[in-house]
Amino acid sequence: MRLFRKRQVLAAALALTAATLGALAATSPAQATAPESASLAVTGDADDPITQGDGVSFSTAEGDGFNVWGTENHLTVKVFDPAGAWMLDLSAPVGQPLTVGTYTGATEYLYESPLPGIALAGHDRICPYGQTGSFTVTDISWGPHGYLERFDATFEQRCNYSTGSARGEVHVANPPAPPVLAVGVTVAPAGTIDAATGEVTVGGTVTCTAPATVYVEGGLTQTWHGKRAEGIVRAEVACTPGAPIAWTSSSPSFTETPFRKGDVQVSANASSYDTTYNVFVSDETTARVPVRRG
Repeated sequence: MRLFRKRQVLAAALALTAATLGALAATSPAQATAPESASLAVTGDADDPITQGDGVSFSTAEGDGFNVWGTENHLTVKVFDPAGAWMLDLSAPVGQPLTVGTYTGATEYLYESPLPGIALAGHDRICPYGQTGSFTVTDISWGPHGYLERFDATFEQRCNYSTGSARGEVHVANPPAPPVLAVGVTVAPAGTIDAATGEVTVGGTVTCTAPATVYVEGGLTQTWHGKRAEGIVRAEVACTPGAPIAWTSSSPSFTETPFRKGDVQVSANASSYDTTYNVFVSDETTARVPVRRG
């Protein structure tokens, strides 16, 4: 019964850590990001179902809201208009990056297509039977993890069974991509054991390239005459760039075999969440650490 309860404690601790990291991901910014500056201008012929012969123009300079997201193959630009959002999708053929050049023969199929893709919609109006078109990318620059630095393009779209077209241009600009967060972890060369409780305390340091909360997780193992003692490594560190920040963790054995003086195998994984790029980053290490009575 004692062993079962210890394993329950271990499971609860690991579940709490997973929940904490999950909450970070859930509350982090979405992949869609507001660009520093952007503009979208569209005009069209009278028979075009999207523009119906009217022209529209949006820009962040005029206070219009934009969101941009995508991958190296596909880009979406969305404008929040009180009369109804506008959205432009452009994609290269499957397996190819979106790059400077002219793309002809674009179709409504934006994903997994051997042809380029185009889709312009606005004021809740779409091409009811699909569309074709072309576009020219005059400038594009990507940073890490889909961070768009610059994008400039012109485009033309014709809805199927329509004699008119919509045409326009789009421009997006952001600051140069910031570096991706990096974290590091070390394990101190010695630890201690509490003779009364059997808790082993180990530690080390973490480093980071930007302010971040770093979670250190891992385990302790010690084999003694064929029996195995196991414990948990768990710490939370408010990390700032510069000098390494210390972490410590104390754990008894959650098996029936207690820890003793001697060497303990320590595994430590440091992880954090890069809120700029919405990705987890990590580093890990293992070390054999002698523990003595503290």
